[in-house]
Amino acid sequence: MDNQKKCLFEKFGGDQQVSELIDQFYYKVLFDKLLRDKFLKADMSRVRYQQKRFFAQMMGDSNTQYTGRDLIEVHKNLNISNQQFDKFKTHLKNIALDMEIPNADLEELLQQVEKHREVIVFQK
Repeated sequence: MDNQKKCLFEKFGGDQQVSELIDQFYYKVLFDKLLRDKFLKADMSRVRYQQKRFFAQMMGDSNTQYTGRDLIEVHKNLNISNQQFDKFKTHLKNIALDMEIPNADLEELLQQVEKHREVIVFQK
């Protein structure tokens, strides 16, 4: 058993890289006609801050605790569709590819994100 197994957060390059990923991601999202109106009323600096913490924790960073609102509470009134969730993942994937994240790590990240679909998509 390899005790040196790095978590996804470390594989991505830690805080700085995850921050970069999320910043680039929201830059893309806010130019995306399918997604941007979900964020019209949002405080984007707060959204990015909470998303960075959420991603860090989801990716296995033991030093980060997501303290934002419950995901269902955040998303239940936004009427997000599966198509929008898929587009969200596509942006994430493309940015990670641009950042030259290895494919295996990228796949692992997308699988982690996918696990949250049911608490984000409420438009059936």
